[in-house]
Amino acid sequence: MVYEKLSTQAIDNSEMARPRPASNGMVIVIDGRPLQDKFCGGVGLYTFNLLRAIFSLDKENEYHIFYNARRRLNAPEFKEYGNVAVHHFQWPNRFLNLSLRFLRRPKIDKLIFDEKRCDLFFMPNLNFAALSLDTKLVTVVHDLSFEHFPECFSYKTRLWHRLINPRALLYRADHIIAISEHTRDDLNETYQVSASKMTVVYPGLTIDPGDNAYGDDGAVSASLRMIGSNYILYFGALDARKNLESLVEAYELYATDVGNKGSLPNLVLAGARGSATLRLKKQIAKSKLRDKIFLLENPSEEEKHYLYLRAALFVYPSFYEGFGFPPLEAYAHSVPAIVSSASSMPEVCGGAAFLVNPWNIVEIKEGMRIMLNDTALRKKYIEAGKKRLEQFSWQKCAQEVLQVFKKL
Repeated sequence: MVYEKLSTQAIDNSEMARPRPASNGMVIVIDGRPLQDKFCGGVGLYTFNLLRAIFSLDKENEYHIFYNARRRLNAPEFKEYGNVAVHHFQWPNRFLNLSLRFLRRPKIDKLIFDEKRCDLFFMPNLNFAALSLDTKLVTVVHDLSFEHFPECFSYKTRLWHRLINPRALLYRADHIIAISEHTRDDLNETYQVSASKMTVVYPGLTIDPGDNAYGDDGAVSASLRMIGSNYILYFGALDARKNLESLVEAYELYATDVGNKGSLPNLVLAGARGSATLRLKKQIAKSKLRDKIFLLENPSEEEKHYLYLRAALFVYPSFYEGFGFPPLEAYAHSVPAIVSSASSMPEVCGGAAFLVNPWNIVEIKEGMRIMLNDTALRKKYIEAGKKRLEQFSWQKCAQEVLQVFKKL
């Protein structure tokens, strides 16, 4: 059996001393598997920042992090907290996932405690899990892009989501945290999850535009120096749902309005390689403006700051977002933003961005024309963006998540 094979390879290497017993608090096990990707952005970064904020605030509950990976968890920050322990297992993920999915074993809470109770299992993202019936489950849902835009995912990732069986997992959950009202409504419409079972908790934002290793142009690569400054910037995954091909078409329309190619700002498309990357390369190669359009794959954090700091305008015409961090990053760098009027974007941006219909290329083009030329409007959105950022902090996020735990 798969489980028998797993049990011979699992090693619980608690990387810290056992936490102090929780006298009046809960014993909470946290799914730390997303932390394998804590330096890769997205869910990993969300998990790391949220847990650090929770541990800083909460000295009453006892926390145990379930972590399964070959390498040990690189999170020395967690060693500061006396009520936190990391339990490191080294099972092959494929076998563990199959066992959790089809055999409903091992029970993750029982892996950590033989007899001791586990009050709550917290999952910062949907994942394979099997738990004792008396252990409460709280999970976070970021978005349902895998349901609405499956073409943006590899076959392996689509299979992974199918095997997780989100509908069954959400049915098992005692409570669900949605990272936006849009995600909450999407869960209700797609999986018929009751609104009473969900709480919206906005994530925080971790960014320091001043902490930029590339403040000096001489330190950057030649490819970045070629871009210059005062360009139109998109930053995010290079996926089909981000609507980047329409952005290129809108840019070409705007170039026709400008007339003088020399006064046309460059267009920079930067982010993680995704489902639209190859099509974008072909589209740019055929464009008459190919010498004005730059496609940058997998930029570093330092390069990201460099790009934001020198942009004149940020454009984010995505068809679908569960939340949408990049416009907020633009706010933090004092860059005015044009964003899609679809999905979560109006909610998250909160009136601090110029909204356009992502299905209307002319409207995107007009947005660029207006926002590049109206100085007063640019100033208005920059100031509104700074104020909007006050709504997003990891401390506030952690406090609201702890309130969810407390109510169960």
